[in-house]
Amino acid sequence: MGRIGLGCLAAAFAATLALGVEPRNAQATNAPITVTLGLERNAKITHLAAGDSVGVAPAIVHVHVGDAIVFVNADQQAQHTATGLPGAARFGEPRWTEAVLKPFGTIGAEPWSSGVIAPGASSAPLVAASPGTFLYGCFFHYSAGMRGEIIVEP
Repeated sequence: MGRIGLGCLAAAFAATLALGVEPRNAQATNAPITVTLGLERNAKITHLAAGDSVGVAPAIVHVHVGDAIVFVNADQQAQHTATGLPGAARFGEPRWTEAVLKPFGTIGAEPWSSGVIAPGASSAPLVAASPGTFLYGCFFHYSAGMRGEIIVEP
């Protein structure tokens, strides 16, 4: 390629950056998606196909494999978790142990948990590992309806 060809390429690259269009091969990291957990303020009921959800916003999250989700505790006093319900198609009685109070796993078909999220704190990012629909809830407030749904697309 001659000088004119390289100059045109450089100009095109600069133009895409100026317009806010990211070049296809650019290395970019997506910011994690945020899900807010909170029963103290504005805890409205959302009706999902899997059952009702309270205190999770958004109640349904759409992400792609490789995306990360951070769970934020918006409450002033209560602790929360975001804990997976592996294999569940509807919200039912979870079979969790206290092991879910420590963070582990990735969002997918296997067990996972954010661990305990203190009031006003955030979880470490949890990565969506495989496509599918995954239900989760709060270890402490599941019976109060604190549950949500994550839809992971390829």
